Amino acid sequence: MMDHTAPIVMLVVVLAVVALAFAARWRRAASAESAGWQGPGGSARGTLVAAAALPVAAFVALTFGLLAPPAAVADDLPSCLRRVADQAPRDVLLAVRPGDEELLARLVYAEARSAGFADDPRVARGIAWGAMNRVRLGEVSASARRRYGSGVAGVIFQPQQFNPAVSRRSPFAADFLCPQDAAAWRLAVAAAGMALRGHGNPLLDTAWERRHGLSLVVNFYYPHSPQARGPLAPWEGSAGLRFIGEPESADLPPAARVRFYRLDRPPADLDPAARRPSPPASGGK
Repeated sequence: MMDHTAPIVMLVVVLAVVALAFAARWRRAASAESAGWQGPGGSARGTLVAAAALPVAAFVALTFGLLAPPAAVADDLPSCLRRVADQAPRDVLLAVRPGDEELLARLVYAEARSAGFADDPRVARGIAWGAMNRVRLGEVSASARRRYGSGVAGVIFQPQQFNPAVSRRSPFAADFLCPQDAAAWRLAVAAAGMALRGHGNPLLDTAWERRHGLSLVVNFYYPHSPQARGPLAPWEGSAGLRFIGEPESADLPPAARVRFYRLDRPPADLDPAARRPSPPASGGK
């Protein structure tokens, strides 16, 4: 998520300048040493060693800055992308080809703002897990892939699903393309990373889900969203989806903020070999 082009250019320029200065000093010091002269405070060789330390120090400092682990730059806001005319958010994002974590974090950020609770980490986590449930179900079911999309990008940009990512008219498309709230972005990045790693899914609740390591909670609704048509989702009570009730996990938001829905049954074409036990919970969950 961090653009390394500028630091790399700086690294090349700094090293070039220091190398030229070092070469000039080396020539002067070598001439002085051959004549038996020593400057005040030390030998010419000491001067050479000190000069040699400069490019090394510059290289080490800039390299550590460039190669720092992703967690060290997770607080940085991503690139602010702008649409041209009536361009779809999907086309703008796919043109820059962001990684799965950035793409999911952008969705979580925009959806959390749509929900009306961008500062609630439970809302961010619930959205991230819900999206990844679709991704993982699609990995083992052709019908799920057709319905929800394939892979992180396919799920996020599936038509008629996540409005900030697919709608030209969504008031939250700007949040998807250009996150500006650093605190909310940090929550989105943390939630996206956790869901992508797959440790401790709080929506993995039924015996079937635990046995297969797959959650069937794939729909969610925001009662307080300005786009909501009422306190209940339009599909409330419809065949095929069941409201899960008040979440038991403290990692999930109350139903008053996000209502989660579980498929009544697994996809009929589920791969018979599909059995994905959840990874052991990590300490950083």
